[in-house]
Amino acid sequence: MFLGWLRRRRNANRQAAALVRQVLSQDEQAQLRRDGFLEVPSQEVSGRTYRIPRRGSPVAVLEPDGNVRYLCLQPETPVAPAELVVVHKLLLEGAEGDYWHRANLVGRAMGRGFGRRLLG
Repeated sequence: MFLGWLRRRRNANRQAAALVRQVLSQDEQAQLRRDGFLEVPSQEVSGRTYRIPRRGSPVAVLEPDGNVRYLCLQPETPVAPAELVVVHKLLLEGAEGDYWHRANLVGRAMGRGFGRRLLG
């Protein structure tokens, strides 16, 4: 039973890695490896940037006025972390308003030191 679960998990991670290679540019993949997050510029607000962490959530929202907010949006069914980065990117680029409508605004990044890393 455990070995079956482990095989399914490895297969899901391989498929997610393949999806990342298909969807993200070489520069985006390098940024994700180097910085631990992917930056996505807002389509709706000039100067707003989203930073999607490698593990997918919470997404840091860097506002043009210097304020930072954090959004949390999780799929109903579990997905591999790499796939979650792609999901956030595609939603933010294609349906930013809907993303904001569905996401939860959280007070700060979760985990010790993680928020500082997102802020660079």
